[in-house]
Parts: sequence; structure tokens; C-alpha cells
Amino acid sequence: MPTKPVHKPAGIPEGGQFAATAHSDEVPSLAAKPVRPAETLRRLRGHNFYPSAREMEKWPPIYTNDSIDLPDQPIVAHYFQGGADWWVTEYDPERNQVFGFAQLAGHGRGEWGYSSLTEIEQLRGQFGLPIERELDFKPGTLAKECIPQYVAEEAERKAEEEANAASSAALAAAAEKSAGQAAAEPVVEDDDERDFDWPEDEGDPLSPEDRAQWDSHHRFAYNYAASVLGTKGFESRDQAERFAGFAANAYMDSGWDGMMDIHGVVDDWHAQEYPNG
Repeated sequence: MPTKPVHKPAGIPEGGQFAATAHSDEVPSLAAKPVRPAETLRRLRGHNFYPSAREMEKWPPIYTNDSIDLPDQPIVAHYFQGGADWWVTEYDPERNQVFGFAQLAGHGRGEWGYSSLTEIEQLRGQFGLPIERELDFKPGTLAKECIPQYVAEEAERKAEEEANAASSAALAAAAEKSAGQAAAEPVVEDDDERDFDWPEDEGDPLSPEDRAQWDSHHRFAYNYAASVLGTKGFESRDQAERFAGFAANAYMDSGWDGMMDIHGVVDDWHAQEYPNG
């Protein structure tokens, strides 16, 4: 986040956008009355260069906003002409100087610093036109809401936040949809001949009780595999079905001892499916 330039007696280096104005470190008196020379281009401008005295009394004194990040500083006035703009944040009534942001055509992105309202009032822009004050400007508007480069940065930041939020929402929706599809997927009973490899004429070698246990754990293992479908060891429905039979057989081999340790079975499954790691 940019920070406010250090106040130095030497002011802004010669040749900069605020080159004409130096500012003393002496803090101006809050009770000082504004020094406002007579306007030289009032008739050509068509309106007062300065706001009313009552409005200017509300302008923050120099250094008031030092603790506020530059993009968040409130702007109290905007002057412009052609490709030149001055946004005012603080005011020194004794010297008729302001601190703010200036953006002049041909001088890059603009900069923060001091400027003299007396000098700005006497300047002429394109076609000899005087500098104007934006009469409809709302004092208190933040720099990031009216200075173009900050407006662009703020818009970019918000767009990035919205894109991240949209991406997160899309991922969440996809995960929810996948979970819903897995839950709705009919349980595929394992092929007994493939799992046990016995002749058909010998019938089911399991007792009714063992068959019920085997079927129950087969369904449990298959539903687990369906919930992680697409991950290693569960790349397809066929692999999920084979895992279900593998898990049910492993549990049967344990003598139906306790609850199935699904994670241990998955480790054994990975070792079988990927012997080389």
C-alpha cells in the first residue's frame, strides 16, 4: 500500500508536478484565516475558483491524514483542465497551499505532493482556458473512488475477489453434484463368480448369514469408492466395483471381526493395484 510522502522543507524536487511549491515543516495554526488572493481569471472561468469560506473551513489542515493510507484519504476538492487534474486532501490556509494528488498530461501516473492554489488559479490549460473546480464534487470521496489509477486498482482487486469467490463456489457446487451423483448411483452387486471363482453348479459357498454380512460390507465399500471416484485406485466404476469385492472378501477373511477399517483396506488395495508404488 503506498504511503504518504515525507513532509520536507525543500518541498517537491524541481521539475516535478508540484515543483513550484515548497512547504515548511511548521504546523499551520488551526485558527489561521485563509489567504486567498483575488481571482485573476474569474470572468473567463465562469465560476469561483475557491469554494465558500464555510466549506474551506472544513478542509483538513496539513498532516491531518498522515495515518491514513493514500488510497483511503478523503478528497475535499477537485480542480481540472484538459489533461491536468488536482485532487486536494489537506489545506494550509496561511500559505494557501494544499496537499494532494496531481496528474498532469505527459507526466506519467501522477504523484502526491504540495501545490499552491494561488498558482493553480492563475494557470491556463489547453486553448488558454483557466483551471476549473468541479462544482458537483462531493467532499469526502475517497481517493480510491475518484482518482483514475486508484479506481482501476480497486476495480481490479474487486474483480479478483469476485473471480476467486466464483471459483470457490463452482468447486463447491461440483463437489456437491459429485456427492449427489455418488449417493444416487445404484449399488452394483459384485459378481460372485469373479470374486470367488467357483463352478456355477456348486451354488453359493456362503451361508445365508455370511452372505448378508458380505453384501452389507460390499455396499459400504462400493459407496465409499463412489464418493472418491476419480482418485488413485478409483479411476473408474469398474475399479470401484472391484474394490468393493476386494474389501468385502478381506473383511470376510478376518472372520467379520469388528468394524471394517476402510483406510487399511484402501492401503492394501493400492498395494495390489499399484505394486510399483
